[in-house]
Amino acid sequence: MAIKEEALILSLEKKWAELKYEILEKDPAIYQKIRTLLKDKAHPDEDKFNTLILEALSQEDQAGRQLNALHHVWGYFKNIATQEEKAEFEHKLHLWDLHQIKLIELKQVLYTLALKYKVDYLLNSSYFKNQI
Repeated sequence: MAIKEEALILSLEKKWAELKYEILEKDPAIYQKIRTLLKDKAHPDEDKFNTLILEALSQEDQAGRQLNALHHVWGYFKNIATQEEKAEFEHKLHLWDLHQIKLIELKQVLYTLALKYKVDYLLNSSYFKNQI
């Protein structure tokens, strides 16, 4: 593999690490397309990658898709969170489902956990961009 291709792959993977949960929140089908696209290390397609990113980010918010992303991010904490943290997440999730709180309030719980447990992968992502 040429150095140029390696650098492009690293660049795309870095951007993907930053955006993946934001993309999942917007469009799980595009999330899967990007994952598949990035598996082809021999022929990285930056244009297709960027097109898919823009397409996903232009999607309207949908509660079911947001819930899916929330559960994926919660997966980082479900085995390490305290009983109180689990109860708080479940309570806020219930309130969000009832439209009594906004998504940002639920994400704040996850952001606080990411800070506490030093989950740099999440802290460096765009998923919490409104929390900082």
